[in-house]
Amino acid sequence: MKSLSLIRSLFFVALMSFGVAAQAQQWYHVELIVFEVLNPSDNEQSPVFTLQDPAPLKVGMANKIIQPAGNKNLTDISQRLRNSAGYRVISHQTWQQAVGSRSRAQAVAIDSDRVQGQVRFHIATYLHASLDLWLQDGVRSVESNSYHTLHQPRLVELRRIRSKQVHYFDHPRFGAILQLIPVSTPDHVLSNMTEPETYSLPSEGEATTAE
Repeated sequence: MKSLSLIRSLFFVALMSFGVAAQAQQWYHVELIVFEVLNPSDNEQSPVFTLQDPAPLKVGMANKIIQPAGNKNLTDISQRLRNSAGYRVISHQTWQQAVGSRSRAQAVAIDSDRVQGQVRFHIATYLHASLDLWLQDGVRSVESNSYHTLHQPRLVELRRIRSKQVHYFDHPRFGAILQLIPVSTPDHVLSNMTEPETYSLPSEGEATTAE
């Protein structure tokens, strides 16, 4: 009987530990390049779409979910695009943020003169990235009291990604290059936590236990 009680206790502790891990968040260094295709082969008119709700997070914010970051690892890629006659870099941004389960994912606003939208990341066994970006291609919008629609080139994609790898998101009029690198939770974020919320991911490509 004592052995059975011990097994039950160990099983309960294991379940509790899994629950804590499921709610934990891994921090990433995020780098996003958006570039315009200067001579697109597809000249079809872009579809009309309705704007989503404003993203709660913005690049440059500093709180327990997102932090600014200055270092850029994709500078060589950005420079090659700038040196090319066929492309124009219209946004190159970096930041650090916590990524957890899909239910806790918050969008980060992407806002520049030529591109707007939002990106969102979550872990559901694997790391996922969701991009919703549109190119500011002149002012072609329709407004009413209840909605605001745009008539712009739009890139929308949800994809499973791997940390540390460089990922390319394609559109006839513009494209995006994305990289997420795992980093430690910032010290000043940890100091404000009652309990640590970070964990280490396994090797890239392996499943995690975030849900």
